[in-house]
Amino acid sequence: MQCELKELNMNMGKLEYEMYQDIPVKESGSTNLCNGLPYEVFKNYLESQMARKYQITSYYDTKVITYIMYVNGLPVGYIGLRFDIDDNWRKWSGNFYYAIRLEMRNKGYCTKMLGLALDEFRKLGYTEIYGNSSNGNIGSRKVIENNDGIFLNEEDGTRYYKFIL
Repeated sequence: MQCELKELNMNMGKLEYEMYQDIPVKESGSTNLCNGLPYEVFKNYLESQMARKYQITSYYDTKVITYIMYVNGLPVGYIGLRFDIDDNWRKWSGNFYYAIRLEMRNKGYCTKMLGLALDEFRKLGYTEIYGNSSNGNIGSRKVIENNDGIFLNEEDGTRYYKFIL
């Protein structure tokens, strides 16, 4: 099985679009704004997401680089890496968020995707990052813990983790 992350780019097309359509609009605190968009505007969506790489961190958004994970050439999910977070973002969402297409869940792909993303953080010199999951989201909790996320605490139904890289 060959797994790789590719940063969003304007060469992405139908396969990636179909992946986004197979990820629910809203679940467990995440929102897939591409789900339901016509294919004709997919390039606009890509462009808007790629521009977030240069976003100034504010209460409403932060710098994000989005990657798609491919397994044997098929896009199975996406992960957004936040490189510049403040205390608000650390509490709200941490340094990353992810989603896997419905038909590819429970196969270990999200665990692999987060592992590859942690490698990206290491390459950029990060020594620690933060993540969290809703207490009821057992799948996300397992993904984080399978990648050696260190449980810090639970507050208001959210489990907080730290990664030492």
